[in-house]
Amino acid sequence: MPKTSDDPTSLVSIGELAKAAGVSSRTIRYYEELGILPEPRRSPGGTRKYPREYGSYLAAALALKDLGFRLEEMKPLARLAAGRSVSPGQRDAAAQLVEDKIEVLARQVTVLRRLRDSVKVPDGDLPVSAVLGSAVLGSAVLGQPGAADEGLSAIPAPRGDSGTS
Repeated sequence: MPKTSDDPTSLVSIGELAKAAGVSSRTIRYYEELGILPEPRRSPGGTRKYPREYGSYLAAALALKDLGFRLEEMKPLARLAAGRSVSPGQRDAAAQLVEDKIEVLARQVTVLRRLRDSVKVPDGDLPVSAVLGSAVLGSAVLGQPGAADEGLSAIPAPRGDSGTS
């Protein structure tokens, strides 16, 4: 773990840390319970006191959340992002999580690009399968295993022949 300041004047309360990060104090305590954030020091009275560097730990955790990582996936990744030591097995697991997320996001980008291209074409000129791709459409609509089970979803086909609802 990177060296944190021992100067008591550089310590902040949970409320100050939460306000600076734009989250609630409860979020910080929950991330601590899950091991996503390291446990803070405590004052003699038991109050949490955080070195200012915890702001970067929290920022890393929030960035992982924004990327779509689940809380249970965030712990090993947050440890690395915070510069804390991890075992070779934890490092391998974190690397696999990142690779899996890259694959999911790449598929989502493909679908989004197809959707973007479809808005440039007059209504009814492209079948839904051309926009979303047969693999995504088949798995999402027909309940087949595949991309939809990994977080992608399909837009339902329009009802009726006129293209209007």
